[in-house]
Amino acid sequence: MTNEKNGRTVRARINDRGPFIAGRIVDLSKAAAEEIDSVVDGVVPVTLTVVTLGSGRRTAPPRKGAESEAAPASWAVQAGAFASEENASRLKERLAERYPKVWLEPSGGLTRVKFGPYASRESAEAARDTLADLGLAGIIVPNL
Repeated sequence: MTNEKNGRTVRARINDRGPFIAGRIVDLSKAAAEEIDSVVDGVVPVTLTVVTLGSGRRTAPPRKGAESEAAPASWAVQAGAFASEENASRLKERLAERYPKVWLEPSGGLTRVKFGPYASRESAEAARDTLADLGLAGIIVPNL
């Protein structure tokens, strides 16, 4: 990625989803932020150049009784992931006023805030796009 303010670049692996704030596309580790001289500014415009795409598959073990990793039957929108369960609960309450089913999902020390499910990826994308009205940006995830 390249810091558009100063032209400095760093090669980094993007291994999580987020941030979930409209207009932001990636959170950097402190080491990567130092490489592109963005620590002091905090938020800087960057250009991403994809070198290699990941598989897009979840790394969690399959659920008990799962036969295969076939296409998901439905989709969900992840609106945030928080280290603080209290912050996740606050977002859940805020989203529950607008979306029919909102839930919290613990994952690797974080609490993810999701809503759905949606029968098609397109309908999940349409719902995700409405998050901009709340100043948020979510991602589409398989509802496993």
